[in-house]
Amino acid sequence: MKFTSPKVFVPALLVVFAASGLPVHAVQESTQQAEPAPDSSPLESIQSWETGTVTRVVDGDTMLVQDDVTGVESRIRFIGINAPEIDGKNHGGQCGGWQAKAALEGLSPVGTKVRLASLDPASKGLNARPQRTVIAWNPITEEFDQDLAWAMAERGWGHWFTVPNEAAMSSLYRDVIKSAQQRQVGIWNPQLCGEFEQPDANILLRVNRATSSVANDEYVTVRNLGVESVDLSGWRIRDTGNSALFTFPGGSILAPGDYRIMRTGKGRSGGSDGRTLFIGKKKPVYQDPGSGQYLVGDAVYLLDRFGNYRFTREYPCHNGCELDPLEGGVVISEVSLGKKKGATRAATQYVRLLNQSATVQCLDGYRLETGNNVFRFEPGTCLQPGATWTLRGGKGASTSSDRFLSRKSPFLWLNSSLTLISDREQVMGQRTW
Repeated sequence: MKFTSPKVFVPALLVVFAASGLPVHAVQESTQQAEPAPDSSPLESIQSWETGTVTRVVDGDTMLVQDDVTGVESRIRFIGINAPEIDGKNHGGQCGGWQAKAALEGLSPVGTKVRLASLDPASKGLNARPQRTVIAWNPITEEFDQDLAWAMAERGWGHWFTVPNEAAMSSLYRDVIKSAQQRQVGIWNPQLCGEFEQPDANILLRVNRATSSVANDEYVTVRNLGVESVDLSGWRIRDTGNSALFTFPGGSILAPGDYRIMRTGKGRSGGSDGRTLFIGKKKPVYQDPGSGQYLVGDAVYLLDRFGNYRFTREYPCHNGCELDPLEGGVVISEVSLGKKKGATRAATQYVRLLNQSATVQCLDGYRLETGNNVFRFEPGTCLQPGATWTLRGGKGASTSSDRFLSRKSPFLWLNSSLTLISDREQVMGQRTW
């Protein structure tokens, strides 16, 4: 990653270049002739850019930097990535933590000059650490030309980690992390942390984000898609920010097709269905992508008992994401707007889905949206090949193939649309009328 030299460094150019991927000279030329950015652009609000000196590398995403003007030493937290933890006073380390620290020390040893930039000078993370994009000075090119978070992500030493008010470069980090995952370097090496056990395991992760502040409205499903049972005892679930850490207890064996539900809140293990486990948090942890101009999201990871990253579900879908299993398989086959008015119309409205694929398709984490109404599928909602599933507005006893909303007013508007959306914000199907 190249950035403008110190002689022409402008804070706004830092983010414009990163987001566009243009060569430095192209950015400089275009900014000389372009119209001013709209006042609403977050790029206009960049105020924090300081020059400092690295005094210590704490771990793979945190360093101590002494400001060259004020002399104040600050504990700087990188924007864009979350590196594995090293051993601390209050917690153990994670596989890859010490390697990540060593990698950052190699990129920016003590004494390295750095520049710090952010959209908001007040941006702070855990323990009030200032959050910054950190660009290191290169004595060969005599420029501040290496984004250290990008360099760490390229080497596989960071998860994609977004902060809504500092997400201008988020899509860039997502792309380079995807490349590292494909190359299986750093923490994405499936044998970095020890034995590669149960190599034939085939697990599907899905995230159902909460629509309220109720933690148990949020859950992750862990489903065995393989033909053999998988023993998850000692395996761990986590999100990008280490908030949703959970270790599966002994005896957590998933038969083919079976699943577990990991609810974020508190409850009694097993739940009413015998498949529900609880992380024990007071509020939801998986970040909503929102609708801003910058890419914001989260991920769920499944690690084996040695700490190897085995399965990942990142959202939202971005830049050529793989085909979703439901795409083209499950379709909105029928929509009834009902008859008459009020409760009678509500009772005669329905939406029917059809699985036209040759395999079982499960809707965990997916949702239907129409107007202001959102319906989220319950865990374990699966369709056999050729089977249908119907959402009905009226009253009745819900079954595995029919779900009743018991509404007194219509849920389908007479002039609207219906969209089936995945947990990665992909449109799986749509009907308009």
